Amino acid sequence: MDLLDILRYSYLGAALAVILVAVTPSLRDRLLAYGARTSSRPLSSAEKEKKQDQAKQKGVSSSNVVSIILDEIASWEVPHDWFWTFYFMSLSLCTFWPGEALYLKGPLYGVVAQYTRTMTSTMSFEQVKITWIMMLVQGGRRLYECLTLTEGEEESFGSSRPASMMFAGHWVLGMLFYSALSVAFWIEGIPALEAHQLSFRDLIFKAPTFRTTFSIILFILASGFQHDCHAYLAYLKKSRSKSTNGKEQDASESKYKLPSHPAFQPLIAPHYTAECLIYLSLALVSAPQGEWVNVTMLCAMVFVVVNLGVTADGTKRWYERRFGAEAVKGKWRMIPLLY
Repeated sequence: MDLLDILRYSYLGAALAVILVAVTPSLRDRLLAYGARTSSRPLSSAEKEKKQDQAKQKGVSSSNVVSIILDEIASWEVPHDWFWTFYFMSLSLCTFWPGEALYLKGPLYGVVAQYTRTMTSTMSFEQVKITWIMMLVQGGRRLYECLTLTEGEEESFGSSRPASMMFAGHWVLGMLFYSALSVAFWIEGIPALEAHQLSFRDLIFKAPTFRTTFSIILFILASGFQHDCHAYLAYLKKSRSKSTNGKEQDASESKYKLPSHPAFQPLIAPHYTAECLIYLSLALVSAPQGEWVNVTMLCAMVFVVVNLGVTADGTKRWYERRFGAEAVKGKWRMIPLLY
């Protein structure tokens, strides 16, 4: 098994793990909710000790031990605002790899190239260049949004404490995803990178194919649509922190609002829909010669679809608890006419 297989199987394995967690109530309740959807707060030290004492009184069993371990893991949290670190990581690595691979032919690139099998169909250098630019744009835009549209910390549902996400289940998994993605988008172009000689002509773009044109247009439209959704959600967050006379409210008195933006009328999470379309555009534009799609990026997209799909389902359930089932009746979670 080489690095190409490891990347693909890792994304598919992570997607399967998310599904297994989602269908297991004891795991789902502890590990999936994050941000404003978090319905419970971490246990204090005294509460943990009390729960352990109760478990001892009932007798030591494998189920009690597992429950204690899961509760402990679920208590490891980082601020929800740390989302910016995902895109900083993505942007940093997408800036690093071109220099490592093209200019330096450095040791890290050498390891990737050495342990990647010879491919019969590969990306062209032009595809690597275009996909790299799209990755930079995506990482830069999302980092900008995290730093400008999420001012202040959002409180958890039903609590005045800052929203958070799991350290192991969300933050570490997210950092691993973007670290792997910084290699996944060009690994199928290694033969083209090996054969390419840098020159000023690389600054000139060739006439795009129909697939490249379609992918870029899809990427631009989905990115703009997602930014509009994020800006609207940020507006809702800021508006609920102010009273009608413009004075700040106490966090415990803040009110959540059901999104009324046109994009949120048919869908619970249209910004997730846009994210899936962005990854679809990346998988299409980086497809090796003679193939319809880049399989490695497609596997990454599968993880994104599964992960966001589970989160969208949690968001719908959260809306139903907060606003009632009628408020979201007939709305699709993320994919129109399908889910």
